[in-house]
This record gives sequence, C-alpha cells and structure tokens, in this order.
Amino acid sequence: MVVSDCFVHASDLHLDAPLGSLGLLTEARRRDLAERAAKAWDNLVDLCLEREASFLVLAGDIFDDAQAGVAVQIRFHNGLRRLTDDGVQVFVCHGNHDPLSEGFRPIGDLPDGVVRFAPGAPQSHRVTLRESGDVVLVSGVSFGQRSETENLALRFRSTDRHPGAPHVAVLHANVGGHSGHDPYAPCSYDDLTAAPVDYWALGHIHKRDVRPLPNGSRAAYCGNLQGRSFKPAECEPKGALVVPIVGDHFGEPEFVSCDAVRFERSEIVVESSDSIVDVRDRVVEAAHSIGEDHSPRPVAWHARITGALEEARWLQDSVADGEFVGEIEDELSTALGGGGLCRLELAVRTPVDRQAVLGSGDLFADVVERLQQLRQGSTGASDGTGPAEETTGSEDVDDLLLEGLPSGLHGVWREIREQHPDRLATAIDLAEQLLLVIYAGAQESRP
Repeated sequence: MVVSDCFVHASDLHLDAPLGSLGLLTEARRRDLAERAAKAWDNLVDLCLEREASFLVLAGDIFDDAQAGVAVQIRFHNGLRRLTDDGVQVFVCHGNHDPLSEGFRPIGDLPDGVVRFAPGAPQSHRVTLRESGDVVLVSGVSFGQRSETENLALRFRSTDRHPGAPHVAVLHANVGGHSGHDPYAPCSYDDLTAAPVDYWALGHIHKRDVRPLPNGSRAAYCGNLQGRSFKPAECEPKGALVVPIVGDHFGEPEFVSCDAVRFERSEIVVESSDSIVDVRDRVVEAAHSIGEDHSPRPVAWHARITGALEEARWLQDSVADGEFVGEIEDELSTALGGGGLCRLELAVRTPVDRQAVLGSGDLFADVVERLQQLRQGSTGASDGTGPAEETTGSEDVDDLLLEGLPSGLHGVWREIREQHPDRLATAIDLAEQLLLVIYAGAQESRP
C-alpha cells in the first residue's frame, strides 16, 4: 500500500546493542538470532522505499554506544545510501546512548540528503514532498551529552512556522515522566502543546504511545525498532510509524512492524492431575500457537508454568537438571520459527488446601495471609476469594514490606515493584509454595 505523501518515524534503533540474555538457547541459536535481529534496520529501509516516503526521521539512539564501531556505522551508511539514492531524505538526531560530544566518531560524511541535527538550538529544514510538491518543515536537535537534564522542548517554541507547511519536531526526551526510563531532557505534554509543532516525532521511550494534544497536534513515541529482552515493553511488535501528509496537516499514524526477531512471554497453567507428559504437551502446544501468531519471525520465548501440580517436585527436578527442556528443545525451536525457549520459569506448587491453612489460625496462616496481601498489591488484583474492595493497595504493601526491610533495601523493593512486577509475583508464588510444602510436611509428621 502506497500513501500518496507520507513520512516514516522511527527511533531507538540501538544498532550495535546485543540481545539480552537468551538463557537456555545454544550458542549457535544465539548467534543466529543476533544476526537476524540486525536485519530490522534493513526492514525499516525497505518500508520507506515500499511506501515511497518523502523522508524518514530517526529520533535518537541510533547506536547503543557513543563509541559506535566501524562495522555498525558502515551498515547504517549503507541503508542511508539506499534511501537517498531513491529520493528519501533522512533526518537524524542523537540521544542519550549516542551523544555527539562524548566520543562519537563518525566514519565519514553522511550521504547527500541526510541531515544530522547538532546540539544547541533546533535546526529547521524544508522538505518538498514527492507527490504533491507541498512543503513540510522538519526541526530537530541532538544530545550533546548523555545526561541531558535541560528541557529541550522549550527550545522549539522559537521555531518559525511557514504558512501552509506542517511542522515535524524530532526530539529524544522523557515526556511526562515515564517510569523505568532515565529522565533525560524532561518535559511535559503542556510544553509540547505550547510549541508551533504539528507532529512530535519522539524517541527514548521503548513502548509505543501516540496521543493527540489539545492544540490539534500529535505527540508520538514509535517505540524501539527491535525488541532485545524480556522486559514487558520489549515483548510486543516493534517497528515504525508511517504518517500520512494531507495538505497542511498530518493524518493518523500507522504502525508497521520492522522487527526481525520477536520477544514473547506467556503463562502456561497446569492442572493438579497433569502428568509430566501432559505438562510437556501443554508447553509444546503453547509454542506452536505463539510461533503461528508471530510467523514468519523467529520467537525468543520466556514461558512461565503456574498452578497446582501433584508432580510439582518431579517437574522441578527435571527442569533443574535439563532433562525436561533438552528432550523438546529442537521441537520448540521449529515451532517458534527458528527461535527457542530461552527461559522456563516454574511457579508450580504441590496442591495444598490454602483455605485449610488459613483456617488453622497458627503461624502458617499468618504468613500465607501476608503473602496474599503482597500478591494482590503487586498485581492490583484479587485472587477471587474476597471482595475486590478489600484488595491491599500498593501503599499498604509498601508499609507491609518496608517495615521488615533495612532502609538500604527500600529503593530496591520499589524498583522491583515498578519495573519487574513479574519477578515479584514469581518470588511470592515460590515463597508460598515453599511454605505450603513445609506445612504439608509438618501435618504428615504429626502423630
């Protein structure tokens, strides 16, 4: 599909960044996935050519490190040359990972038709559209230093409007105080609204977010180009936004995936009567379903098995010694399009009547109740055994846990709760499982 006039917005390419921990995969499969992930840049170039875009804006963190090596820069230049040879102009800003004044050493001049924004005041350029011949104004600014604490959005208030020419601003920044990301170039959505800009092409936040502003303009995070870990924000389709240009305004952005490897995490629920073979079949079935959903991309998979299981201890032992995964490794890789199972997380427990424990009125009951309060506060949901309004809030959970932690660990707790809620939930599940196993053993040993 070709839009008559459009541009493409991408950011956070991190072209020289390695993939995160791939855990259970063989070294050969890790290398293969890394090589495939590198093709996301080629996919972005292909997208611009297929859509006959007038220009491409790259909103920061092209490279993962200011010391970008020769090989990755050559690969970037090759893509730029493909674009400019076809008439696609490119506008590049640098962010906190690749600031221009902290050791970045370009391998040579950029191809004609590519603009690299400098630090300082925003620079503006006029672009003549390929189909209509109308003009669009593109402004941008790069980070000079990694820890940019100034509100760079304020600088765009002084940019001039051109009558009839919609204005794109390219900025790498943390708008609205997104948690889990460093507060570089911090600003508010009110700051964006106050500038004479029709479309804010933002970078830095890896989760896609497109929102209208009160003045009729848009602010858009397109997300990163290629997922690289099992963080929640990385486990979704990654790519770029294609933005139509209609007269003197921009249309609704369209997301198009460009990632070459997909990171996915999912939960497999087992039943207490399941055998080890049944669990194996559930894992394989889930792998086939995920592989079909993301085909033709290979999938790096983090699976979490949860539920009460009579054979819980046997399953844990077979996973720990590698037997369980080793027997189905190749089958899972095929199902996942050449990817594989990178992490297998067990949150299974031996069936124990929790209500019986709670009703015992002893120390076990008190600890189980406390764990349940933590679980509800970490997920914001009830387990269904009581009314929703009784669910412990996050502030109550903080008070509950922090009173028992040394002050030096308070920050660690809050980081886990905010950035790694899945790990917290797993830790709570495992703690309860261990407690119930101890309880069951204590009951069996009683005369």
